Parts: sequence; structure tokens; C-alpha cells
Amino acid sequence: MSRLYRYTAKFLTLTLILSMICALPAAATGDSDSESEARYNKTIESDSWENWPSGPQIYAESAIVMEASTGVILYAKSIDEQHYPASITKIMTILLALENLELDEEVTFSHTAVYTVEAGSSSIARDEGEILTVEECLYAIMLESANECANAIAEQVSGSIEAFVELMNDRAAELGCTGTHFANANGLPDEEHYTTAHDMALITQEAIKYEEFRKISSTARYTLRATNKKDEELVMNNHHYMISGNVTTRYLDDTVFAGKTGYTVAAQNTLVTCATRNGMDLIVVTMMTQAGSETGVPVYTDTADLLDYATDYFQKVNISENETNFTIGQNNLFDTGASIFGSSSPIIEMDAEGYVVLPVTASLTDAEASLNFLEDQEDDVIATLSYSYAGQIIGSTELYLAENTLQEFDFGSLDADGETEEETTQRLIRIDLRIVGLVAAILLFLLILILLLRKIKKEYKISFRLSADRKLKRQERHQFGNPDRRRYKSRKRRKHRLFRK
Repeated sequence: MSRLYRYTAKFLTLTLILSMICALPAAATGDSDSESEARYNKTIESDSWENWPSGPQIYAESAIVMEASTGVILYAKSIDEQHYPASITKIMTILLALENLELDEEVTFSHTAVYTVEAGSSSIARDEGEILTVEECLYAIMLESANECANAIAEQVSGSIEAFVELMNDRAAELGCTGTHFANANGLPDEEHYTTAHDMALITQEAIKYEEFRKISSTARYTLRATNKKDEELVMNNHHYMISGNVTTRYLDDTVFAGKTGYTVAAQNTLVTCATRNGMDLIVVTMMTQAGSETGVPVYTDTADLLDYATDYFQKVNISENETNFTIGQNNLFDTGASIFGSSSPIIEMDAEGYVVLPVTASLTDAEASLNFLEDQEDDVIATLSYSYAGQIIGSTELYLAENTLQEFDFGSLDADGETEEETTQRLIRIDLRIVGLVAAILLFLLILILLLRKIKKEYKISFRLSADRKLKRQERHQFGNPDRRRYKSRKRRKHRLFRK
């Protein structure tokens, strides 16, 4: 009987233990779902902007949508919160490589570059002493997220990884990053390695100015040649599902031209995506996104929703073609009907490449403009015309001195029919319109002054003494009874008699 009790007790104990073990994943799943829901329902700051389109709820804890050419922020969700970036760090690494290296430079992998990489992390298994070009390293970094290649590039740029990290932080500060501190070149876990969605958008904004970055980042597959240490080629595939269909074709998007993935346990999923929609270069950064049970969810669905939001609710507007409050054109300023002035052009011009980004329900007239004159003029830029809407800066353009203020005019000879003779030597006269304008203003001032004095003299009968005395003497001299006039005539007759013989 006692044996039966012992077996029963063991069975109940084992059952209790098994039930507790089975309950652990459920509890963990419950906590995970709770965290995911909290992130999903987190406040979207841009929704509070007046007259601004409401953005979609997403699973990422932090996210931003920026229009690259203007820097306008279209969507903001905790964009200044600091998070671990993981491998999207490598966008800064590639930016510095493009700024400081030539693509055909040879890179020799050091012991440090190869053996300081965390085991099991992203790599293309390069060996110490192996030689690749800078371009090949950049493809490996962007497509396969190769950590040892990021280290090798860091050493190639700055001589050491530590010196390169200092350069990364200095460059981030130059770009306006306020919540970033880098500790390595590849994004491997480090408590002192963090950034924000806003800062990553600023870094990406600078990187996509380079055509090489766009080309490398948009490549779905690249074949790495055999090297001095490897006899076989290596096929590398882009990890970004919107660019490469190597894993799944569900998220492929032909508007996406650049992007970088990232993942560590601490950082969760991070993703940078660049796409061209409606003439806008859109940068989407999502950070701290928990992995879903299905591949790519919700990392790519978040990005897809944000791209659709920007496409549906915003427009890019050219300033020079739509501005009505500031008239810059001065083509008729000196137009007298003569061809020399009829072909004159404005002294001040507006940059034709200036844009704003507005909600589709608004126009440029709804924006508030401010004109700021520059104290230190560079490249003939004299002022900046900035626009804001809903309290947010939405774009700007520059005003500058026209390059052709000094113009050349053709004064070729005309034939009998009034046409210019082709073989006749032509003479070109240079006319500085600023000098012409100054001379015209002075002449106009003098004319007005003379007319004004004449008017005053006539109205108030003012006479100038010197002029009056001279006029009076002239009148008296010509009078018939004037003795001075008679003496003058007598002297004149005597002179004639002296020279007559």
C-alpha cells in the first residue's frame, strides 16, 4: 500500500512539473503579446500636428518617414528614442568608405578584422591576409552584412577600428545626429552603441547622395570572385526582402532602391528602406520590432504601410513654379523696345530645384514663408526662402545672383534685307546691367532735381543774383542811349582804321 502511495506521489509530482514547464512558454508568449500590443498602440507624434494626415499604427517601437531631398519628416513615432541599431550601423560605415576611399583600392584583412567578430554572426568567412577591393567589401557589407568586411573597411579608412569609431561619431555630429554613439563599425551588441530613428534617417539621407551607394544597396545578387585565399566564387544575396526575392517574393517592391537590415537579440529587428514614390525619395526607418511567427512579419508590413501612407497623403511641390508672393523675374526692368535691353535677364534668380512636401489637401499658398538673408554669401546665394506648415519645416529654396548678369550682345552688320551678314566680322559689347541700372538711377535723380528746382523758381519767383546781374548788364549794353555801348563802338571803329592800310 505504501508503495502505491509512493508511485502516486511521484506521478503527481511529475505531472505538476510537466504542467509548469508547459505553462512557461504560454506565460512568456502572453508577456510578448502584451509588449507587442503596447508598442503597436504607442503614440504617433505626427498625428498631433495640426492639419497633418494621421499615420498608420505599426509594430515598431520607433519609426520615421523622411523625404530625402527636402529633409521633411512625414511620420514620427518616438523618433528620438535611443535603441540598439544592429547592422543598420553599416550604412555609416559605407558612407565613410565612399567619402574616403577609392572603389578599386585593395584591402588586406588583418588578424583583428577577422578574429574580433562574434562567433555565429554575419560573415562571408574571409581569412587573415585575404585581399579584396573596397567595392567588393562594400557589396559584402550591404548584401550579406559581413562583419569582418566592415572591420577591414574601418582599418582601411582610419588605420584602426578605434580611430574609425571616433570618425563615425564625429561624422554623425556633423550630420545633425543628437542621440547617437557608435562603439564599432558593424553593429554587434555593445551597451555604448546606440542611435535613434531620426539620426539613422539623417545618415541614410547623406549616404543616398552617392550613386555608388544606391547601386550597391539595390543589388539583389552579387558574385564575389575567387581571391588569393579562396579558389571558388561566392554568390551573395541581399537580405532585404523588398529588394531580393531569394527567400520570399511576397515583399518585393520595384520602387525600393536601397535598404539595410539588422537584427540582434537586444536590438530586435531594425530596418532602413529607401523608395521613390511620386517624385519623392522616401526614407523609412523602423527600430525595435519584434519578430513575428511568419518570415518578415511585421518588419516589412510596417515599412510597406508607411510607404503607402507617404504616397497616398503627400505631394512634392516645386517652389519656383508655384510661388506667387515673391516675384523674382525682372526681364522687363530695362526693356525699352531695343534688342540690347529686350534680352536682359533677372539680376536675382530662384533655385529651380527647390521643393516643399505638403499634404495632398494643401497648396503652397497654405504654407508660411520666411525670407532669411545670409551674412556670409557662398556661391552667390544671398537669401533662403523657407516654408512651414502645421508648425513643421516643409522645405526651402535659395535666392542667388544670376550668373549671366554680365551679358554679351551681338551687333553684327545688317545687309540690305535687314539680316545679319554671316561673313561680316561681328563686334561684341559687354554690358553690366548693374552699372547700367546705377547710371540710369543717377540720371533720373538729376532730371527730377532739375525739374523740381524749376518748379520752385516759377512758383515762388526766386531769382539767382548772379544770373540776374548778368542779364541786366547785357540788356543795358544793347540800349541805344547807353554811353558804355557808344564808347565800345568807338573803340571798335578805331581798331578797324588801324588795320585798314
